[in-house]
Amino acid sequence: MDARLRRAPPGARNAAPRLDTMILYLHGFRSSPDSAKARLMAGAMAERGLAADWCCPQLPASPAAALDLALGLLRDRLGAPAAVGGGDDSPADRLTVIGSSLGGFYATWLAERLGCRAVLLNPVVHAARDLSTQVGSHRTFHGDEPFEFLPGHVDELARAEADIPVLTRPERYFLLAATGDEVLDWREMRDRFAGSRQRIIEGSDHGISDFADWLPEVLEFALGGAMPAAMQSASGRRVVTGAWEDLGAEAGRIRLEVFVQEQQVPLEEELDARDAQCLHAVAYDADGQAMGTGRLLPDGHIGRMAVRKAWRGQGVGSLLLNALMDAARRRGDAEVVLDAQLHARPFYARHGFVEEGGTFMDAGIPHRVMRRRF
Repeated sequence: MDARLRRAPPGARNAAPRLDTMILYLHGFRSSPDSAKARLMAGAMAERGLAADWCCPQLPASPAAALDLALGLLRDRLGAPAAVGGGDDSPADRLTVIGSSLGGFYATWLAERLGCRAVLLNPVVHAARDLSTQVGSHRTFHGDEPFEFLPGHVDELARAEADIPVLTRPERYFLLAATGDEVLDWREMRDRFAGSRQRIIEGSDHGISDFADWLPEVLEFALGGAMPAAMQSASGRRVVTGAWEDLGAEAGRIRLEVFVQEQQVPLEEELDARDAQCLHAVAYDADGQAMGTGRLLPDGHIGRMAVRKAWRGQGVGSLLLNALMDAARRRGDAEVVLDAQLHARPFYARHGFVEEGGTFMDAGIPHRVMRRRF
């Protein structure tokens, strides 16, 4: 095996079945397989018994050589690239390329060429433009090894970018973009991957230092499977989804605290007969304390989103919203709709919701309809 490859560590983890699949992780400029995100991904794959389905090579400085290396690895695992790319049970259906920063640009190029899925983590959109400022001598972040990024490498990026002027199938992509990215503009990422599944992370940074919280969702997309009813992040926070009879006591307490006590919503308007028909979500912290709740109606409406004061501004709303949207996707909904309080519109917009119509009053509070199509 090529010494440059880093695979997930072996271990006695044979409970999970081996998947006939592959995840190829491509790191960013100056990064390596020893990056925090790559190591988290490798560990998660190993814990699922999928160490052999994980591959993360050390990429050369030359973009052309990096893409050739990636194609060679995929050829060895899934067959010649000419045979990869669409159709029922094609090899491409068993492949996901995950790319961070410049690796996200490479992942996009590969997904367009091969027809596979791709996860983009704060990806470079305009590669030649953004990397032209990096011509010169550098050292890698993790090994401190020297390398040269040459003017010819910028030309290679320009040629690769010309190969992918548009996304042919946006549904193959999952974008994670942080509004706090200090290197790249998250709005360019959002616009480039319009129509794709998107998770716009409020704050964070270019390296997505809170990546552990988003890892379950990345794996769900990458492995092409369904999220379990209980989703747990590396920080110990989890979201449980279920029926009112199972979660109603906890969800009801949170809603009474937030809506009735804080916002003065009449009790008779807060609790309704539709609770028995909904899928409910409750988020818990590492100590088992309930942090927030929300519900998904049979018609695709998301509502009763409430987070307790002590946990606001810590991403709990995003965990709940993600869980409810994932549940809607799994049951085949084409979209989700919600009635957003006006102050919450920026939060929902960051998760891909679009406003429509005018302002209306509900329980004495101004709202606006917002819709997210999958």
